[in-house]
Amino acid sequence: MRSILDEIQLKYQTLSKTEKKIADYIIHHSETLLNIHIQELADRINVSIATITRFCKKIGATSFVEFKILLRDAVEETLETHNAVEKVDQIYHSVIKSTNSLTSIQKYETACDWIVSSKAIHIYGLGSSGLSAQELKLRLARMGFTVDTHTDSHDMIINASILTSEDLVIAISSSGKTQEVIDGVKLAQKNNAKIIAVTNFSKTKLANSSDLILYTSNLKTYQEIGFMNSQLSILLSLDILSMLLLLHKEDAQEKHDLTLHALNEYKKI
Repeated sequence: MRSILDEIQLKYQTLSKTEKKIADYIIHHSETLLNIHIQELADRINVSIATITRFCKKIGATSFVEFKILLRDAVEETLETHNAVEKVDQIYHSVIKSTNSLTSIQKYETACDWIVSSKAIHIYGLGSSGLSAQELKLRLARMGFTVDTHTDSHDMIINASILTSEDLVIAISSSGKTQEVIDGVKLAQKNNAKIIAVTNFSKTKLANSSDLILYTSNLKTYQEIGFMNSQLSILLSLDILSMLLLLHKEDAQEKHDLTLHALNEYKKI
């Protein structure tokens, strides 16, 4: 079940500038807001009470009181620690829990079915998301799928222009606003290719142009604490997808084992 903090993330791109200001404050100060009065919160953020009430309704709470109840349920008890291992462990646990709550297993199973039934798989991503695209390509290739990555804007357009209804595009973008990826996806969609998006937010141009969305946890807050892998939640999503393919698609497991054997034999040379 999604927490109220997950709902804020998903709907973040639909919020007004002032509502995003409220969302940012809540995300960064969630543990200190459990007993706060609406007027005090309004004073802290310098917004009106009416704006806070409107914000609460937009993210799924009927009132500010209900919002605080949902926030209390969402906030985990975390111990202050200066131990780096414990701190990273807490962050990873939070990211895993959030990512798992954002996308149901049924969505992943549908994605697996589309991968298996597609003639070819094309993975789009730029920058860090391009590295995740390359990782997914390696995994799918080792399971015997016809797959390629496209991490350049021109390459995406060229590829998208020749796709058909038998092709599948997996578009990776944390923000859902990477224009080069969006342009490629829109052209691929015009050619009737299926689109799977791996992203943080709903109601973005990428989300609106996709047939299936695998939502992942937004790591912005954790990155402000220190150096965190910006692709952590995306890689977790790809892990789930890969595991499902290996567990439920016998042919994928067999071909994975064949490639593993070939690599081990190659190392002996």
